[in-house]
Amino acid sequence: REAKSEGFEMPGAHLQQHSLGDGLVPLVNKLQDIFSQAGVDAVGGDLELPQIAVVGSQSSGKSSVLEALVGRDFLPRGPEICTRRPLVLQLVHTPHAAAAQAGGAPAEWGEFLHRPGEIFTEFEAIREEIECETNRGIGNNKGVSDKQIRLKICSPHVLTMTLVDLPGVTRVPVGDQPADIEQQIREMILSYIRRDSCLILAVSPANSDLANSDALTLSRLVDPDGRRTIGVITKLDIMDRGTDACAYLRGEVVPLRLGYIGVVNRCQQDIAQRRSIREARASEQDFFRHNSAYSEVASKCGTEALGWAVSRILADHIADLLPALQDKIVSRRNEAARELAALGNGRPEDPGGQAAVVLEKLHGYAALFTRSVAGRSEDLSTTALEGGARIHFVLQDIFVKGLESLDPTQAMTEEDIRTAIQNAAGTKAVLLLPEEPFEVLVRQAIKKMTEPCQKCARIVHDELGRIARQLISNPGIQRYPRLAQSIEDATRDFLAEGLLPAEAMIASLMDCQLAHINTSHPDFVGGSTALKLAQHEFNTRRGVAGTLPGTAAGGDGDDINEENTNEATMDASGRHILGESNPNNSNRSPLRVGPGGVATTNQKTPLARLGSLGAEQGTGESKLYSHENGVVSLRDPPSRIQASEPQTDEEVLQVLVTRILLGSYFGIARGVLADTVPKAVMHFLVNSVSRGLQQHLIQSLYHPSLVPSLLQEHPEAEAARLAATAKLHALTLAAAAIGAMPGDLAAAGAGNGGRR
Repeated sequence: REAKSEGFEMPGAHLQQHSLGDGLVPLVNKLQDIFSQAGVDAVGGDLELPQIAVVGSQSSGKSSVLEALVGRDFLPRGPEICTRRPLVLQLVHTPHAAAAQAGGAPAEWGEFLHRPGEIFTEFEAIREEIECETNRGIGNNKGVSDKQIRLKICSPHVLTMTLVDLPGVTRVPVGDQPADIEQQIREMILSYIRRDSCLILAVSPANSDLANSDALTLSRLVDPDGRRTIGVITKLDIMDRGTDACAYLRGEVVPLRLGYIGVVNRCQQDIAQRRSIREARASEQDFFRHNSAYSEVASKCGTEALGWAVSRILADHIADLLPALQDKIVSRRNEAARELAALGNGRPEDPGGQAAVVLEKLHGYAALFTRSVAGRSEDLSTTALEGGARIHFVLQDIFVKGLESLDPTQAMTEEDIRTAIQNAAGTKAVLLLPEEPFEVLVRQAIKKMTEPCQKCARIVHDELGRIARQLISNPGIQRYPRLAQSIEDATRDFLAEGLLPAEAMIASLMDCQLAHINTSHPDFVGGSTALKLAQHEFNTRRGVAGTLPGTAAGGDGDDINEENTNEATMDASGRHILGESNPNNSNRSPLRVGPGGVATTNQKTPLARLGSLGAEQGTGESKLYSHENGVVSLRDPPSRIQASEPQTDEEVLQVLVTRILLGSYFGIARGVLADTVPKAVMHFLVNSVSRGLQQHLIQSLYHPSLVPSLLQEHPEAEAARLAATAKLHALTLAAAAIGAMPGDLAAAGAGNGGRR
């Protein structure tokens, strides 16, 4: 098979040589197919194809070696630094049959990553684009950059692999190069050759000291045993007369496990005169044929020998990597299977299947909601309360305890109670313990529990909404954004429908408490007990604070006598009366105190304290009326009048008894609400989830015309599933194919070894 004029031929007894790849195609084509099908970029960087990095000092001939291995003349050349940016060369093998079936498509072509979609069929144009892109990135001086130029070449004459032409090591900065140019280039080279999948071609010129070779120095940093390093000795044809590189090639100066190969490249004049690679190979063969010094190492001389050496070493290298590569492929296949399982199956095509999927999702969501509220979630948290436990916390720790801490009577002063008593009496004097002030005050106290009772329902409603939002984030539902949003909206409506009757029920419970003040409740303190407690408080105040209003200055603080206590009676309605007014002696106090104690008069001063009359009015009697010429002149009352101070023991006891009765009845009402409000919330809100959420979701969303739109996946999810399916399929084929590789490698290795 004849190659094109610009190509060269590989060795063989019966085959025309044309590229390095043909020596390995029968061996590694299966492996190439594995990587091609699995997609290196999609599967992961740890499954990279083996690559060959050419390392050497500036103008050591490394670019010429790379071109010889590829079989094409396409790299920038010159007497000064040529490779100023790493050239990552992706070679893709395209069989002759595929090229023929392409119907006139070019057999060989190149494409740059920075110019996607643009095909280069002329390799001279590829060379010019490399130079232009280098100049565009770092200028046309001598600057060096680690920014890659990525070039892909498809040809039937190459093997699928990656080759890297790296900048040559230089020590003296020139042009735009920084002062640490040597260190930068060394770090750049090491970043490539430190990978185990990379073979190193350490290029050293024959007319320099091999012990000081930059290429060998760098390779030993990452490959001290020389398992991946092949020494290449160039420029054998320009050594001093009488000298040769046989000692280098025999490994006597710097030993290498993989040995050395000597080559003769084209000189700069050959390149300028467009001398083809085929002509250069013929000239190289003449050189070794006429130099008897190299007859002892003939197997290590020439590009032909270099090609076979690299072929054999690359085959061995692949064999070494194969076990780990097989493990990685199996691991990646398992990951792809798990990824695909997590993504789930796609939307069914038939309407019946689509309806079944929607019904399954609705049922599953409602079941998850019920289990979360009931505390039967499969993934219970051990770090914080969640689900139904949070609702229980709201009802007991927030609502009940908050309600128990409420005592409106503590914030109600005695002045407030006196004001209510006097207001309830209207135009009459207060002779009995008034029923109306007690009911007014207790209703005001009960109304203060309305807001916390209603807010309890709203907080539980919000907690149920919180559960709904957490469950809707399930990946199985989020695969279908429209379905997830529809379920969330329908659940929100369902919870709102449950909140309304819950709030109405709580309002009814409050109305029941306000509708009837049941003083006959068995837990109510009762009139006689309240009076005794009030008398005890009354006596305690006298003993601690001295005389009370209406007592004599010299009182000895004796207790209220038995006569006074017995005068406390109860009327037919159960209302307690502090004494009975004596119609024959209206001025007699109904509550008398023993001799030397409290004054026995019931006389009151009809004087009310003034709330706010202004600084000039004061609060004395003289501000309410005045005397002029023996005539009393009355004044208008102020806009705000506060209740008068208690003038008798009876008034003090009225206030104390009223406060005790208020606290007792409020505690009863509070206990009833603390018990019934959580029950109403549980019935109308929480328990309704298990009773009716699933049915509500089905009625709202399970419609034949709505089902297809609900199962529209997010474009990213659909693309991810397609990618995962393709990846799993390719990796499954790769895992099956790689099992046959060891035998092929062993046979090929034996063949290559015999050929060498």
